Amino acid sequence: MIGDLEGPVARLDDAGRIIAEPFTLEWGVRAEERWRLAHEERLRRGRVDDTPVYEQWLRVPGGDVIQRVGVVNDGAGRALVVEFENASASAVLIALAGHRPGATLQCDPSMLLAEGDPWMRPSRPAGALAVGDDVWTAVAGEPSADPVTGTDAAALLLPVPHRQTVQVTVAVEGPIPARDQTPVEIAAGWRTVADRVLSVEVPDADLTEAWRRIICDLIIEAGSDDPLAAAESAWWLDLAGMVDEADRGRGVLVAAVEDGVITVEAAIAGLRALAGRDLIGGERSGIDQLADVLVGYAGRELDPETLGVVADALAPTDARAAKDARRLAARLADADVTYRGPHSRVARGAATVLGSLVADHMNGRRLTLLPAVPEDWFGQSIDVRGLATAVGTVSFSVRWHGDRPALLWERDGGADDVEVRCPGLDPTWISAERSGEALLAAPLAPGVG
Repeated sequence: MIGDLEGPVARLDDAGRIIAEPFTLEWGVRAEERWRLAHEERLRRGRVDDTPVYEQWLRVPGGDVIQRVGVVNDGAGRALVVEFENASASAVLIALAGHRPGATLQCDPSMLLAEGDPWMRPSRPAGALAVGDDVWTAVAGEPSADPVTGTDAAALLLPVPHRQTVQVTVAVEGPIPARDQTPVEIAAGWRTVADRVLSVEVPDADLTEAWRRIICDLIIEAGSDDPLAAAESAWWLDLAGMVDEADRGRGVLVAAVEDGVITVEAAIAGLRALAGRDLIGGERSGIDQLADVLVGYAGRELDPETLGVVADALAPTDARAAKDARRLAARLADADVTYRGPHSRVARGAATVLGSLVADHMNGRRLTLLPAVPEDWFGQSIDVRGLATAVGTVSFSVRWHGDRPALLWERDGGADDVEVRCPGLDPTWISAERSGEALLAAPLAPGVG
């Protein structure tokens, strides 16, 4: 997904195309008298600083051409910024083609209009233009240096000298933003947002890096049109301390309920997302008004774990409804119904990372840190800062004294009489203190004892 703080804007497909409604972008490079079309070549792909700003590398003689893409939003308009860097030894010619079926396209070197509205604006005038349904044939033939008009597809041809870059801003919603911004600058903005919330540093470097990517993707997915993806993102964003961002996901869910377009899975995820607002954010989510409706949608798939969270959220305002939820949860527990989510790729990633760090985080009387610790983490430091839970914001670290782990923890907010455990390192340890340092027993390897 390529997006901004408001939600998804476009996506990259496996062939390197950028797909956004109602258009698709493709690109190619002419080097040493031959065109190489990205969607026909093998590309390398990565993220810029683990953010939803992507880069794709196309091999050409003497090096690579790198395409980067991010989203810029000035409040009035949203646009894709597509940048090309020539990291090869020689000058190249780059073509960025936009496919917009049925649209009338007017091209001049400084702007491409779609149905009379600005659509694609290069950072410097294009050297040539091509237009028409078979746009790549036109690109490889005799593109025009003069303004041209046509339908369906058009391409800007941009000469890029060695070690230089060029950007094209492509409108998605509203007018093209006036301020130019590079993908690297967009990525820096994402890191500023992501780095101010939950911080995770664990011995598994892949897990740490995954969290840096996941938090950004959760923010984007909370603005998705899919109520299931939006609601699941809200659950994990609450835990990361991003309640406002999670509220966007809850808003998507509520709109889907009002429109009557919600699935069983989305109803269950929605119950959890609304409950999270009450238990972690400490503010009313409207779950007391929507619980019956969502329970009806969920039907026989509803699980006791979700109902327990709902009951806790309802208790302060509707004791009777909370009691009914607990009674139903008890019946479902006997029927051995279990929670089957999360469903979205991003939410599954969040569950993998955060599930290794904390459990019982929606329980107002209990908190479990490091429920299970892999053996290859033994002897290595762990640092987690800013977990938002139903018992307050929690930070903790693990340091080692020989074969014994020392747990340092601090909890801000929540009730005083909270049971804190750390079974992944020492199943016998328990504390009711808000903060402290404890030297735990040496952990046993899995399967020992």
